[in-house]
Amino acid sequence: MATREILWNISGAGEIVLYALAAITLGVLGWGIYKHVRRVLNGQTVTFPTPAQAGGRFGRALLAVLSNRTVLNRHKLGGGMHLLIMWGFIVLFVGTTIVAIEYDLFHKIMGMEHLMLQGWFFLGFELVTDLFGVLLVVGLIIALVRRYVLHRQQLKRQSVDWILPVLLLIIGVTGFVVEGFRLAGSAADLGYSPVWSPAGALFAGIVNGASVDSIKNAHVIFWWIHVLLALAAIAVLPFVPKAMHLVAAGVNIFFEDLRPKGRLAKLDVEGAFERDENLGYETLADLTRKDLLDVVSCTECGRCEMNCPANISGKILSPREIVLGLRRQLNAEIPIAGTPLESRRILDAEISPEAIDYCTTCMACVESCPVHIDPLSKILEIRRNEAMIHDRFPETYADVLMGMEKRGNPWNEHPTARMEWAKGLNVPIMADLAEEGKRVEYLFWVGCSAAYDPRNTKIAQSMVKILQAAGISFAVLGEEERCTGDPARRMGQEYLFSVQAEGNVELLAEYEFDHILTICPHCYNSFAKDYPDFGGEYSVIHHTELIEKLLEDGRLSLNQSIDATATFHDSCYLGRHNRIFDAPRNILAKIPGLQTVEMEKNREMAMCCGGGGGLSWFEEDTDKRVNDRRVEQASQAVAGTSTDRASLIVTSCPFCLTMIEDGLAARETTMENKDIAEMVVEAMEVAEA
Repeated sequence: MATREILWNISGAGEIVLYALAAITLGVLGWGIYKHVRRVLNGQTVTFPTPAQAGGRFGRALLAVLSNRTVLNRHKLGGGMHLLIMWGFIVLFVGTTIVAIEYDLFHKIMGMEHLMLQGWFFLGFELVTDLFGVLLVVGLIIALVRRYVLHRQQLKRQSVDWILPVLLLIIGVTGFVVEGFRLAGSAADLGYSPVWSPAGALFAGIVNGASVDSIKNAHVIFWWIHVLLALAAIAVLPFVPKAMHLVAAGVNIFFEDLRPKGRLAKLDVEGAFERDENLGYETLADLTRKDLLDVVSCTECGRCEMNCPANISGKILSPREIVLGLRRQLNAEIPIAGTPLESRRILDAEISPEAIDYCTTCMACVESCPVHIDPLSKILEIRRNEAMIHDRFPETYADVLMGMEKRGNPWNEHPTARMEWAKGLNVPIMADLAEEGKRVEYLFWVGCSAAYDPRNTKIAQSMVKILQAAGISFAVLGEEERCTGDPARRMGQEYLFSVQAEGNVELLAEYEFDHILTICPHCYNSFAKDYPDFGGEYSVIHHTELIEKLLEDGRLSLNQSIDATATFHDSCYLGRHNRIFDAPRNILAKIPGLQTVEMEKNREMAMCCGGGGGLSWFEEDTDKRVNDRRVEQASQAVAGTSTDRASLIVTSCPFCLTMIEDGLAARETTMENKDIAEMVVEAMEVAEA
């Protein structure tokens, strides 16, 4: 019956040494992982999944890990490489475990010659482990080629980046060499065809002419090389930060924050000051356990960096370096082994304040990460600490924050000017309707940008025309409307945001309406995700969603042709933050004569306009503007279309419109930018073009 001798050609003394080394290896591995766990548990506590939630989480995490779904997403070569390496490791680990059980339990302890590794099971075992070993080697070769031959820009080229795959490659190849020597040395007694071990048979064919003694001597040498390297690789795993993701990544996926992306926790600012407590992240002691697990889990793949708009435009911000900077600080202050250094402020250690300032909060880094690391939350918590504890933020933010505090808008305009945009439109006011005891279907939240910015007032005007044409019951707050506080929160000024939120929730409680309608995705995000923490539970609808529904219901008619080519720019806070991708595209598809093309970076991976996170009021270097890069991408998208047609960038956010128009002005192009509401009004039968 087909089988083989386990530990063929290895002496009894060799077995003893093997077991001793294996025990030491497992001890070192266990101790290293234990130290990592202790470090993670030093973080601030977070809500642990309940037993009912844990089952579903485990299933999602297991599927994500085994399928490599998040790694394969948008990166087929890199994902395929990772899939080969991971499954090669898994199958070889399972194979080694089966051999250990067969030999130590059934043979040594129970005195059985063989139980599992015989007959057809053994032959299948040999074939499967050999083939997956080959896949492991192929995957490692691809990894080296991607980094050192194809020169993928996002991949680093440090010593560990070649030592680790080369070490694993040597382990894989020596495994086949050892198998080849075994097949050649035991050929006379082999009870099955070597073709069941194709890779090993290949090496066996090379040495078949040598004497049995020389084959056995070479076998022992290469067997020990293979074993020692394999045990060393296992033992050092917890001590090589990049390699630790093999253990931590799956755990991090399991503990993924399932709350809405981009959400910030409510802070008791006044209570913290009274109790002399810290706010935001100042030192590593402020990080949560999930933050520290993120830091340990980073694979350094660079996907967050290659999709970060600030990094793409040449700024010093790199989400990867934010995470790796925290890791370096963690390894210095709470080392796995060695003497810890004194605790330092995060911004005095590895991360620069300038990098924190440049974040647009677009969430591209969070979207890109295959193991669900969240660099954005860490950046925002550091901003909170800088703004509220140290009163440090870019100079241009001072007037913005003062305007919100004193006059309820970041432009510092007088509240009496908030309704200037509505002159001649007969826009109903909520307070007037409330006096009459009337309820409306939609409270139209105009937003500060559309109320005060001369260009963006056209968005609000267009929306009113749409609502009136469709016979929608709506009203606005008028002079009572104040900023939602979103810019303050993203700048780090949580206290000012909480004041705005509490005031708005209190005001809205006075009126009766079914839905809040917004034209600004930032306002949408505040009402949908932030305000529930302040008692404000609302049905919130973005204007693209409402327009799409009105078209579907036949309450709007688009009969005017627009002879143009348009490309749609996904707002980060509408798209990535709130997953609204289809509504604006469905609207554009219904406009007669309009041809649409997609930019290369679209939907989930769309590039930011550069105005989020308070950067609409930030003075940038003229050669490193995010909006310039986005306009360039839009120009490339429409470049291949007819030159006889007008070229448009269509937006769905007032801030995006402002940033894109600034980018267009810098290029001196004939391309225009319009909000989707303006496009719909232009295409309406009763439109005023």
